[in-house]
Order: sequence, then C-alpha cells, then structure tokens
Amino acid sequence: MLFDFHLLEALAAVVREGTFESAAKSLNITQSAVSQRLKLLEEKAGAVLVVRGRPCVATEYGQQLYRHVEQIRLLEHDLRNELSSIDNPGTGAPAVIRIAVNSDSLATWFPEVLQRAGFEENIYFDIIPDDQEYTAERLRNGEALAAVTAEASPLHGFRRVPLGAIEYLAIAKPQFIESHFRDGVTKETIAKARQIVFNRKDTLMQQWQLNAFGESIPLMGHMMPSFTGYMACCLNGSGWGMMPRLSVADHIKEGQLAELIPGTAVIVPLYWQSSGPTSEIMKVLSTIVVEVAEKHLLATPEQQSLRREA
Repeated sequence: MLFDFHLLEALAAVVREGTFESAAKSLNITQSAVSQRLKLLEEKAGAVLVVRGRPCVATEYGQQLYRHVEQIRLLEHDLRNELSSIDNPGTGAPAVIRIAVNSDSLATWFPEVLQRAGFEENIYFDIIPDDQEYTAERLRNGEALAAVTAEASPLHGFRRVPLGAIEYLAIAKPQFIESHFRDGVTKETIAKARQIVFNRKDTLMQQWQLNAFGESIPLMGHMMPSFTGYMACCLNGSGWGMMPRLSVADHIKEGQLAELIPGTAVIVPLYWQSSGPTSEIMKVLSTIVVEVAEKHLLATPEQQSLRREA
C-alpha cells in the first residue's frame, strides 16, 4: 500500500506536536488542512490512526506509520548531505532526531552527547524525558526513534547496546541524619523520616530498602519532579532522597550530604535502543552515545564480557 508523503507528514506532525493546531504551525498550513490530510490518510489506510485529544495519541497502526515517516526523514537527511557535499563539502541541513532519555541521564552525562552530536554531526535533538523504566514505552508507541532505557530485553525492530550503569545513593544533609536517625537508620526510623520522591513512577527508594533491610515498607514525603529542585531539597534538609553518585560525589566530599547506609547503593543498568535498519546519521549518534556513556557510567558485567570477547 502506497501513501502520499504529504499525508504521512500530517500524521507525523500531529503525533509529534500533540495537537492539530501545533501540527499546522509546524507544517505552515492551516489546521483544517491538517485535519483533511489525516482524514484522507485514515480513509486510505482503512483504520483510525490518531485518538483525538490533548494530546493526540497515535493508535498502534498510526505508531507504525509515524516511525516510518521519521526513518524516511533521516534517510533523506543522509541523501541531502551526500549530494550537497559533492559541490559544497562540509555543508548540509541538520538532522532532527526524537529520542527518549531518563531525567537523571539528562542532568548528568547526556549533555555531553548533545555537545558532541551538535557540533560534530550537526544533529538537533527533540528529547522526551521520562523515568528509565518507562522510556522504552516511547519506542513501543512510536514517539521516539531511540531511547536511553533500563529495558534490558531488545525491543522488536530495535538495536540494543549496553551503556553502563548509574549508581544511586540514599543521601541526606548531615544535620537531617543526626536529627532523624539518632538510633541508626532502621526500618522503624526510616518510616518516620520524611522522604523526597521524584514522581509516582519512582521506585528507587523501594529498591534501596530491599538492599538495606531486605524488605520494602510504606514511606511518606514530598513529591519533587525536578532534578534541580530535588537536589535543592536534599541540600536544605527537606528530607532524604536517592541521587546518582555522579551528581552528589562532590557534595558528599565537602560534607554537605552524607550516605544513610554505605554499601547499599542501587545499581541501574542502562541501554541504548535505536531503530533499525537505521540511517547513517543514527549509526553515528549511537557511537557517540556509547562513547560518552562509557566515560561516565559504571561498567556492567555484560560490558566487561563484551570487551573481553572483542
């Protein structure tokens, strides 16, 4: 079945932007034209492609078509750059790649990926932030072409590469520890001490309790869905929290924060899953992501095994 690419572009814009109004602005056409194109595409496909709402969400059929459009865009970018380099070497339009990345990576090591990919390969990113346990869903539903994820199983149609692991520590301001844990950090004292949770998807505290006590108990505290705000709350003594060692090592060294129970870190392996067959620009991006991650993340047993085999 062949589809007019202008119709596919309308679908992609609606899924990417979330509303017909924003899709129209991105395509520089009227909202009515976007609606008409999508309706015609659905008639040709014989299926509903988008569930109308705020935001609009692609159906399973729509997700497949959206991913197809995004892959075509990258292949066209490769071709344009190859053709332009014949007459004007070193020139070419930037590639725009939509990826899903967990918030802690965005706040620690991933900005170096943006710096390298932006300057070395002229890549622009459209980043969807989410918890590492949920970024893979962005691949499944067609929202992204690649993701930094805790999903260890390769997704169908995607290439999976181990990146390393983030080490999370249970930390708090020393004065908070002195005030709330005079009798030590136990199940009883931790249940009474105010915690700081990133969001309702966050399970790091439950994982840490299993490491520290062998079981998980209900906790109460603040909800702070901002990495900067979360760090500020830990530093000002609002409660105890779970933070990447990458972000708190200097604070611990300077005595601003302390670990609740040394040796109970939560280790979360991360993976890069990208669409395949992939374009040349996606291959280059994948190489950059792996190289930057290896500089900052803990090497996992899987990575060590792969290096020995190499």
